Amino acid sequence: MDETIDDGQTPDGSPGDEPTYSQLRSALPVLARIGSRYDLEHGGDAEAVREIEKPLLLARSWRARSDSPADQARWDAWIAALTPSPQGIRGTWAQVCLLAVLGRAMLQALRETLVPCLSVGSVAQEIQRRIDRGALAPSARIRKRKLTKELRVPASYIGLALVDLAATGLVEVHVDGHSAVAAIGDRVSRLGQRQRIGATEARAA
Repeated sequence: MDETIDDGQTPDGSPGDEPTYSQLRSALPVLARIGSRYDLEHGGDAEAVREIEKPLLLARSWRARSDSPADQARWDAWIAALTPSPQGIRGTWAQVCLLAVLGRAMLQALRETLVPCLSVGSVAQEIQRRIDRGALAPSARIRKRKLTKELRVPASYIGLALVDLAATGLVEVHVDGHSAVAAIGDRVSRLGQRQRIGATEARAA
């Protein structure tokens, strides 16, 4: 992010939510020192984690407008973990550091939303179109970096879109981090399984 941007404006120059955007910018350097040598040498500024609270309203807003189940799930996890309790910040120092890690991840995701680009749901639709027309062949490895550059979106959006597509059986996400288009036989098998589950749930209802 360009640090010369005036408070109250998003990186594309459009007016933003002034308090929230300013708070987002100010929270990042504060969180950066949580768990660092500087922080430990100065007695462990656990209260700095309270800076995470300020962008939560913006996070809830982006969660509400998200068109991706995987994206919604990550916002839900951050919001649940970082919403302050009435008793304030409690727990061990390790737990406070974990909160800071989660806070930085959420703030980074918020920074990504400030740059206009395709939504995660739209990214998933584009990948599905490429699969349907054969540009991504069955069993072919999906090059995430290539897609990130072609679609001009954050790398995290590609990963989230692939998680959504994996839920439909179109792609496979492996434990080593790489993804591939599902083989045709696997897709048919998973489609049949989902149809059977749907039929069972319909009868139960």
